[in-house]
Amino acid sequence: MTPTNATAPPARERRQEVRARIVAAASELVRERSFQELSVADVMELAGLERTIFYRHFDDLADLLRQASREAIDALYETELDLSPVRDGNGSEAIRPAMRAAVKVYRRHGPLLRALAEAAPGDEQIASGHVALRRRFDDLVAASIKEMAPKADDRLGDVQETARALNTLNEAYLLEAFGHKPRVSIDSAVRTLSEIWAAVIERSSSRS
Repeated sequence: MTPTNATAPPARERRQEVRARIVAAASELVRERSFQELSVADVMELAGLERTIFYRHFDDLADLLRQASREAIDALYETELDLSPVRDGNGSEAIRPAMRAAVKVYRRHGPLLRALAEAAPGDEQIASGHVALRRRFDDLVAASIKEMAPKADDRLGDVQETARALNTLNEAYLLEAFGHKPRVSIDSAVRTLSEIWAAVIERSSSRS
């Protein structure tokens, strides 16, 4: 009977552990560096792994960022879903918890999301993925505005463009606030964005 090593983790678990170490190292480095300053050698040195191992898991640094940012992007999409008033009928009151959820995502993943944005101009896959994601967000926010304010088309003129502007504002502001070391508190960021979004929703709901 061939002996087995009961303590050795399966190959798949080892692979996942290595990938997690690489992602964690990159996530740590982008807190202090731009994407352009990042290198495979530095990532792998911090991860405590041989440089050649990197290419068994990722094509390049842009591929690493794409995969590392999936959790953050999924979390952001969940915050957009929270804008829907269908579940509780709170209308604009649903904005603040959704903003808080989005701010917390950027507070946790801001440097990684900033690095992803920096990589986009030089990577077609990241750029196209960002465009597709933003359209998805824009459609969701536009639908939420119409649900909260059925006459929004009459009040705002172009709800889709309003949604695009709000999402652009959120992204630019939160990347600036949390893309490096946090420059504002979570409460301050939530209050700032909530007031802007609420003003738009109230304007679209106004009877005057």
